Amino acid sequence: MVLPAGWAEDFTAWCAANPRVAPVLARSAEPGDPRLPALGEIDARTDVPRYRLFRDGVPSDELDDLTAVWRDDLVAFAFGCSFSLEEALRRAGVRLDYERRGFGGAIYTTTRDSQPAGPFAGPLVVSMRPLQADQVELAISVSEAHPQLHGAPVHHGDPAALGIDLGRPLDSIGDVDVAPGEEPVFWACGVTPQLVIERAKPPLAITHLSAHMLVTDVRLEDLNRL
Repeated sequence: MVLPAGWAEDFTAWCAANPRVAPVLARSAEPGDPRLPALGEIDARTDVPRYRLFRDGVPSDELDDLTAVWRDDLVAFAFGCSFSLEEALRRAGVRLDYERRGFGGAIYTTTRDSQPAGPFAGPLVVSMRPLQADQVELAISVSEAHPQLHGAPVHHGDPAALGIDLGRPLDSIGDVDVAPGEEPVFWACGVTPQLVIERAKPPLAITHLSAHMLVTDVRLEDLNRL
């Protein structure tokens, strides 16, 4: 997320109120500084595969880099991601059978709201991954140990509890697929801030395009030093 400095503190407060939604790993040291040294030699202007630009809360462009639109008052934030959490799940022996079926997960807008802060408020977005029912508790335990990667799931089981129809994702990687013996498991998703931006309507905001995440130099085992 990139925002003008005048909006950055309220957004910081919103992130603090919603740590599972927006677990901040790093932010600009000063307005206008695109570097995120805690994550390696990262330049927020160029190191995301694809960016989404909002003006007054309206998506207006997709960009390969931010060189032409970067300003001296911009502040960059980087969040942990549940795709990194998948590696922790693998290491702990949680089977991600859905990957072998060509499904990479799906995201949904829920009927739950995030905690508001200043002008920032909006619905919770979640990512869903189907897991063997007898491994859900293990997945929850592993997730709880990684709050920087969205932490524990917000829900597992009946999607209707979140107001979700599994057949109608906001976005998905492959066809939605929950096999017999599996349970859908839902984690807070980093797409939530994009819907919050649409409501808050800052004059300028920039996010990653969904599924085009920043890859850093930080290894899973080094997360606790951040």
